[in-house]
Amino acid sequence: MPFRHIRAQLAIVFAKIYYFMSSQPPNPSVLTLFPDSTLEDSVRTWCGNAVVAENVGYARHAQVLSIVHSKSNNGKNHEDIMFEVNIDGRTSWVLTDRNAGGRDGTSSHSPSPSDSHADLTASLSSNVAYDCVVVPAYGKHIAINSWINNDPVVVCTIKIHPDTPLSLAKLAGLLPLISARAKLYNPMSKQCYWYARAIYKSIRKKYPTSEVTMGEAYSKRGKHAKVLLVPCHVLKEDLKFIEESWSARILEISKVETISQV
Repeated sequence: MPFRHIRAQLAIVFAKIYYFMSSQPPNPSVLTLFPDSTLEDSVRTWCGNAVVAENVGYARHAQVLSIVHSKSNNGKNHEDIMFEVNIDGRTSWVLTDRNAGGRDGTSSHSPSPSDSHADLTASLSSNVAYDCVVVPAYGKHIAINSWINNDPVVVCTIKIHPDTPLSLAKLAGLLPLISARAKLYNPMSKQCYWYARAIYKSIRKKYPTSEVTMGEAYSKRGKHAKVLLVPCHVLKEDLKFIEESWSARILEISKVETISQV
C-alpha cells in the first residue's frame, strides 16, 4: 500500500477518535454531510441533502473559507474544484467535478477531455454529464487526495473575505444550477474544464472582494496535454442566468425551517 494511503487511513483513525471522544459531540448533521467514510454522490443529491430541515441549520453555520481550482498532473489533465469549509473551528474539505457518465467504483476519475487528441476530435457527440460531490472521510484533505489519486496541482485559489461570508448552504444552492445549465457532457465544450471555470467565475462574480492567488498550473487551465487549448468558455448569458438563479435559490434556502423549528 502506498505511503500516502497509509497516511490517509491514519488521519481517518485520529479523526474518529477526535470526534467521538470530544466533550462536545458533533451535530448529527456532521455525520450526514461529512461521514466517517469517503462519500461520492451526485451534485443534485448531496446539495439537496444539505438544505433539508435536518441539515440546513448546520449548512448555514458552516462557512466556505477558500475555493481551490486544481488540475491533475498525472497525464489525465482533469480539473476539479475543492472547497475548504470551517465547521466549528475545524477544517473539512469537499470536492466537486464533472465526468462523462458515472463511475463504477474501481476506476479513477475519467479524463476530461479524452486521453488523446484523436479521441478529442473523433466525436462531438454528447451524453449526460455526471457532476458529483466527493466528501472525504471526516472531511480530511489527505483522504480526498488518496481517493481521487490524480496528483493535483493548484490552478488558483479564491479566499472568501469574512465580511461577505459564503455558507455551505449557499454553495449547495449554486452547484446544482451550474449542472443544470449544461446537462450534457461534451468533450469539446461542456467538460470538466467548463464546469470548474463556471464555478470559479460564478463565485468571483458574486464575491468580487475575494482574494485570488494564481497557482503553479494557472497557465495550463483549460488545456489538454498542457498545450492543446480546449474550448471551455463560459458565456456571459450563462453567468447572468446563474447569478440571478443563485440569488433566488439562496432566498428559498433561507426560508427552509430547521428540524427544531418544525
